Amino acid sequence: MVTRTDSAMATWLAPHGAGGVFCVLMLAVLAGLPASARPAAAGESGIPETCLNAAQAERVQARAEPGEPHVWRTATGGLLRQAELVSLPADSPADADTGVADLRFVALGEEADRWERRPGHVMLSPGDRWLARELVRQGRAIVAPRLAAADCLAHLLKEETRARQRKAGLWAQERVWSAHDPEALSERTGRYTLVAGRVISVGETRSMVYLNFGGRWSRDFTATISAERKAAFADAGLDVTSLDGAAIRLRGMVRQAGGPSIELVHPAQIERLDRNGDQR
Repeated sequence: MVTRTDSAMATWLAPHGAGGVFCVLMLAVLAGLPASARPAAAGESGIPETCLNAAQAERVQARAEPGEPHVWRTATGGLLRQAELVSLPADSPADADTGVADLRFVALGEEADRWERRPGHVMLSPGDRWLARELVRQGRAIVAPRLAAADCLAHLLKEETRARQRKAGLWAQERVWSAHDPEALSERTGRYTLVAGRVISVGETRSMVYLNFGGRWSRDFTATISAERKAAFADAGLDVTSLDGAAIRLRGMVRQAGGPSIELVHPAQIERLDRNGDQR
């Protein structure tokens, strides 16, 4: 069974057993990390102020929703979803039960998704631990920028880099894929994927910006940004039309558009490798 996640994020880990569910993972989170993996200070588990944006937190009781990654059901039947993640389902019985937990929830926007799940940040008791940070730190989730501010997501991206370097959790099998291997990327169609390479050229039409990683658009990998989103990238300090020759790492759902392609909708989906020294 492939669990429902954000639209365009449903099957990214299909080869590694999407039949599992998430409840045992939630038990691990609620129980806390092993002593060797615990952060040195409580603040390292909490949510940064940059993620709250003066939003009011709701205090609720909820339990993990079986078969739904990073989704919690409240006592009144509402569904809360930890946003900005694609999670690795845990191999556990479908009827596993984590019990009711005390949470704080900060909504990201007012609208629920098609399954009536409200996106936002989930904080666990005790300690107001940020669920997103703990899952990424353990290698149980990958950062999937969509709604949160870039300076908020920067904290999660740092945790993800450390988890990837340790080969923690899903990173024992997952990796960053080459933007210059279109055949391998085509096999990732329908999966959330990290891709790194050097932009060969930048193309632009009235409706779209194209980051080309090869000379043949019908075969090679391309990343796309809609023209209406260019301003949002520029506001985050990223002029996408100036990336010709840049070494970058991208993340998103691989789709087929001639060759393999990823649509970029959030500035945090692009990381400049030629500036931070991180080659992969």
